[in-house]
Amino acid sequence: MRTPQLLASGSASINMTPMIDVVFLLIIFFLVSSHLAQQENSLELDLPQADSGLEDLALRETMIVNVSADGRWQLAGAVVDEANLTQRFLARVASASEPLQLKIRTDREVPYKRIEPLLRMAAAAGIGDIVFSVYERSDNVDSRSGGG
Repeated sequence: MRTPQLLASGSASINMTPMIDVVFLLIIFFLVSSHLAQQENSLELDLPQADSGLEDLALRETMIVNVSADGRWQLAGAVVDEANLTQRFLARVASASEPLQLKIRTDREVPYKRIEPLLRMAAAAGIGDIVFSVYERSDNVDSRSGGG
């Protein structure tokens, strides 16, 4: 069996080009994904407050729909109508490798009649995991018991 011989200089060289390519691709991927995550949460909303709730720490595929104070729906920073949103729900469910979660971020002043169509569209598309973004109440006094 023939063994490889060292180069004339006495040391083997390593080709770093593939590793550099992979590092640059990872940098680009993380830049793009962080930009998209910021875009979904860019709408300033006065979220409702909740007395109880659980923070969802599970990592899963999530769609975020923002509902502004005037009742407009936004997905990935763009205003969408019912037909467009339904198509996007269906396409995302079809391409998802696991059950999709829908996170609804809505202003506290938005009436339920602007939220109900979102729930119906999500159910029709096969999205069963729906969560609402809320703020946790900061006071520790139970307002139902009169504070004491």
